[in-house]
Amino acid sequence: MRHNLKCSLSGPALVLIVAASVGPAARGNDVREKQAAPARFAVTATEAGKQLRLSVPKSVAAGLVTITLTNRGKAFHEAQLIRIDQGHTPRDALKVIAAEGAPSPGWIHPAGGTGPAPPGGKRSATQRLRPGNYIVYDAPFQNEGQGLKFGVASFKVEGEADDGGELPTAPAKIEAYEYGFRVSGLTAGKNTIEFSNTGREPHHVIAVPYKAGATLTEIRNAFRRQGGAEPPLDFEHTSYTARIAGGAKQITELALDKPGKYALLCFVSNRRGGPPHVAQGMVAEITVR
Repeated sequence: MRHNLKCSLSGPALVLIVAASVGPAARGNDVREKQAAPARFAVTATEAGKQLRLSVPKSVAAGLVTITLTNRGKAFHEAQLIRIDQGHTPRDALKVIAAEGAPSPGWIHPAGGTGPAPPGGKRSATQRLRPGNYIVYDAPFQNEGQGLKFGVASFKVEGEADDGGELPTAPAKIEAYEYGFRVSGLTAGKNTIEFSNTGREPHHVIAVPYKAGATLTEIRNAFRRQGGAEPPLDFEHTSYTARIAGGAKQITELALDKPGKYALLCFVSNRRGGPPHVAQGMVAEITVR
């Protein structure tokens, strides 16, 4: 379940404008709007020496939730959510996460969250959370060479499963499936996207700019060849989402720093284990302006 970016194979509160005279129909609309407002789940990240640290509430209500990651540290931080079935612990989950390419047991469920925020920055995602025991973890993938250790925190999603309320709309969309992406509306700069997984396997999306002169064929070939040359991609300007399970979707953010060509990649492995999806051809080329 782990991904290695440089390895080839491995609200504001709801505002209600109330007229001077409010009739029954208007009050009914107000109730529906209040019901649709997402719960808030704030994640704060920092470091203590070489240890990544996460602070989260003890619980959040099931249903539509906006997860906000605030980075108060000096390194990059992310907030990947994992739901864990009864009888298993956060330590059990971390062993699975750290075992790159190993099978992923049925008791562990990728559950969204946010991609990395830079020092002093924020990232957010709005999605549905079902009841259960969760961890949020922070992997040091964008801080290679610094010797940082995984951060992890536990919380519960409480109440009954709630499918009510619609996700916010987004101007851009990325759909992941086995094994590719369908994309629309992306532009250079910060993008708010609807990220959906219509496949059966878990997926995320990693956006990496091309190096000068690179071609899609070269990139595909590099990822297919174990131990081969590094793909001609600018990994210093990577942006990615959290992993979500098949059938899930979220409204989240993807930063494409400059115009030009990007590769969209998925480094997640199938649940039965094996090479990451990028090695199975899950690579797409986009051009943003």
